[in-house]
Amino acid sequence: MERLRAVAVCRCSTEEESQKDALIQQEKEARACIAEMGWLLVDTYVEAKSGTTVKGRKEYNRLFEDLDKDKFDIIVIKSQDRLMRNTKDWYIFLDKMQKNKKQLYMYLERKFYTPDDALITGIKAILAEEYSRDLSKKINNAHKNRQADGNHFVITNATYGYKKNEDKQIVIDETDVLLIKLIFELAAEGHGTYVISRILYQKGYRNRQGNMINTATIRRIIKNPMYVGDIIQNKKHFDFESKQVYNNPESDWIVHRNAVPAIISRELFAQANASLIKRAGSHVLDESVQDSSVNKKAFLSSKVWCGLCEQPYYRCTRKNTKGKMIAEWKCLSYVQHGRTMEYRKRKKERDIPQIKGEGCDNVHINEDKMYNALKELCQGYNDSFSKEDLIETTLNILKRVINTNETGSKRNELLESIKKYETQKEILLDKLLEGVISDSDYKRKAANIQECIDNAQKDMMLLKDAMDLVSNTKVRLDGIKKSLDESIVDKAKVEDISEYIKKIEVFPDDIKIFFDYTKLVNLKESELYKVADAEEFVRIIPINDVCTGNGKAIEAEKKEIISMMKSNPKITAKVIAQAKQCALSRINRRIAELKKEGKIQYSTPNGKGHWIVKDI
Repeated sequence: MERLRAVAVCRCSTEEESQKDALIQQEKEARACIAEMGWLLVDTYVEAKSGTTVKGRKEYNRLFEDLDKDKFDIIVIKSQDRLMRNTKDWYIFLDKMQKNKKQLYMYLERKFYTPDDALITGIKAILAEEYSRDLSKKINNAHKNRQADGNHFVITNATYGYKKNEDKQIVIDETDVLLIKLIFELAAEGHGTYVISRILYQKGYRNRQGNMINTATIRRIIKNPMYVGDIIQNKKHFDFESKQVYNNPESDWIVHRNAVPAIISRELFAQANASLIKRAGSHVLDESVQDSSVNKKAFLSSKVWCGLCEQPYYRCTRKNTKGKMIAEWKCLSYVQHGRTMEYRKRKKERDIPQIKGEGCDNVHINEDKMYNALKELCQGYNDSFSKEDLIETTLNILKRVINTNETGSKRNELLESIKKYETQKEILLDKLLEGVISDSDYKRKAANIQECIDNAQKDMMLLKDAMDLVSNTKVRLDGIKKSLDESIVDKAKVEDISEYIKKIEVFPDDIKIFFDYTKLVNLKESELYKVADAEEFVRIIPINDVCTGNGKAIEAEKKEIISMMKSNPKITAKVIAQAKQCALSRINRRIAELKKEGKIQYSTPNGKGHWIVKDI
């Protein structure tokens, strides 16, 4: 008989890392359980991450993806909360697990999960989530109290200019003093962070990895009051419900004046920051922090490469003139060295000595445009993946958890079970007294029955505690529905399609998307298969569909559309899109722009429509 295949899942929270060897012990226990049951261990998923969210949990997400594969039959965990502490994610996991006919075994309880456990496990998930919520509040409060006492300052190895000595005191790191002073002096002179970065590189200064010090690091240094001796704490707050970090209002900041030795004067600090603010008001501010509202980094990460210099593209963000955050992907050669000499436009950029052979003139990719281009490829792909069905299924499962009638029914079942086990104990005792069984058999069987009674009584306590959470859970259902409804499914489709993309090459005129043949051949009946070339499995997208700006290309395209309308006044947007081999939505967008500019008009005399091109 073929052995069942099993995987072990082990997790401890980052808050619990102080417990030595916690993960190692969990893994040993899981391996021992699998060996005892006679199963075949095929993989382990081990991580030290919080279970309150699946975001950032690399091993859990690998397990979630592997549920779709014929890799294992059984998932072995210590207890439910070792997998996660989030009610919604728990039910989404169970739904996918059961659809793929996998089993879940919890070795602490020595039992498999069954559909009959949906209520109890749901309650456990709610309680675990409530525990984490309460723990988060306590940690935030304790963290704030530590900050207020002014005796606990944190610096990392990435902090320039300071280090901790053997007494844990923060002192000046003399190796970085000249670097810090030069950054502030250049900023006070009116140089931007990009130019400062290039000057530092030319003078031999490097970051901790030996590369160019990027503009974001320079900006953080200029804005950091630590360099004049002040430390500001409690600037950010982690919100448990949204799993996001938010900026606290300035009134909540905790400021410690002259807490560490100063490297620069307050006058120089003020001049450098005034210059930075002035430049931000007259130029677009280049930020490198992620836009927390739409985090699409994962779907392009490690896939976008420059077709000119074969360097990877990196994600950068900036604010446009209206203050909106724009995410762009730029060639690494450009990020480190800018344009080549013949393509330099800004005076200060031209004044910086160029390193021979370095720099790149390729275009930048607008993340939103690239995201939308891939979303168009998803049209018709995986239509069975219904947003409405997913939301309805998830909410129905959650409603079962808070259904008081089912809770009452489950309570009666548990009472009956306890009564049955108590009867079994009495019968077992009678058999011992009658000499039917030995003392050792009695002790072993009595212990097993008592364990069943204890588990049933624990479940009874969970039901009682759950009743106190019912009202709160009902309120949170509305929030869960909103979260599911906010383009989660659309995003999932784009991220899903990215799994079939092997590489994206960027050229000045177009972008080539290379699909992974080994994965795509399994989707021959899908729309995704049809959008890729049948032999090459390559899709070409015009550069003006996805690049930043590129106004000349857009205007050229508009002129081409006007020319086609002059040649054939009855031409349709669909025919134009087919002729140009591009998306219909793009042609409709260009036509709308031409109408708004007053260059074309659609006339319908006698019910027959045609285009009128105006001479402007």
